[in-house]
Amino acid sequence: MINLPDVYFLPEWGNAYQDLEHGEAKIFEFTHETGHIYYQFIKREIPDKLGFPGYFDIITPYGFSGPLVVGTSSRDKACLLELYFDAFRDYCLRENIVSEYVRFNPWLKNHLDFGKFYDLNYNNFTLYTDLTVSDFFLDEYDSKIRTKIRKAIKSGVHLEYDFNGSSLNEFCRLYKNTLKKNDIPDYYHFEHDFLVRTFKRLDNIQFIINALYDGHCITSAIFLTFGDYLHYHLVSNDYQYYSLNANSLILYEAAKWGQRRGKKQMHLGGAPTKELLAFKKNFTKTGVCDFYIGRKIWNEDIYGKLVTNRLAKNEINDNRYFPLYRG
Repeated sequence: MINLPDVYFLPEWGNAYQDLEHGEAKIFEFTHETGHIYYQFIKREIPDKLGFPGYFDIITPYGFSGPLVVGTSSRDKACLLELYFDAFRDYCLRENIVSEYVRFNPWLKNHLDFGKFYDLNYNNFTLYTDLTVSDFFLDEYDSKIRTKIRKAIKSGVHLEYDFNGSSLNEFCRLYKNTLKKNDIPDYYHFEHDFLVRTFKRLDNIQFIINALYDGHCITSAIFLTFGDYLHYHLVSNDYQYYSLNANSLILYEAAKWGQRRGKKQMHLGGAPTKELLAFKKNFTKTGVCDFYIGRKIWNEDIYGKLVTNRLAKNEINDNRYFPLYRG
């Protein structure tokens, strides 16, 4: 059994999130005397309406993963990568895979190994709190957020942990309001039943922290925990109580929980808006990781025909989307 470094590479993660991509989780492993490479992805059938039944494309599961070197020596790595790429190309051609979209892992930096095989694009950055410092509250947090956390505690905000998903009803109730207020894209509209399934498939890997005030759940956040990392996965808020800073208190308590268990980093995710970036920057002074995506067209002929068919019908809504025939 190989030692995988983070939750996003686990088979349980792929199985939990394959429905989100409307496909099936697959794992391609390449083993050679020079080393071992592991790659999990979602294989999606290209819709029949596009006119090419029996063809597929692949995408990494929601989150940050991509192909990963899990064993090799530095002197053998270049050889291993070339051999892997040849084997994976043969797999894609054999399986009628037209294109591939990879979300690389920003903190493991696997784009440095595999980027030369893809059309590699910088896609902003993610942030994290360093939990290896002796006192992250003082060393990592901005003074303003420390004041807000103290205020939340004095105001009587109380936290409860949920390790089995029993409070998902409350999370989803607040999540609907969060989605609406922030105009979040449909891709992130996780339904209650979907989240229930993830808790069943990710047993002991994710948990919820709820913030309660005057008997009401005012903020609820889902965290992921595996290996050296803790991840701030999803959050929902009751904005009537925004001034109580419950979200900040939850992040602080989660970081304490992670540090006590030997976690090295608590990842805060990306920040698509200036407001969210400003908020997350309060929790780190050093933790920024560059995020890259990779694109690959494996079958130029079929890809071109798929795009041409949709263009002819004026059905492409986003010319920046990849693969373009799904745009």
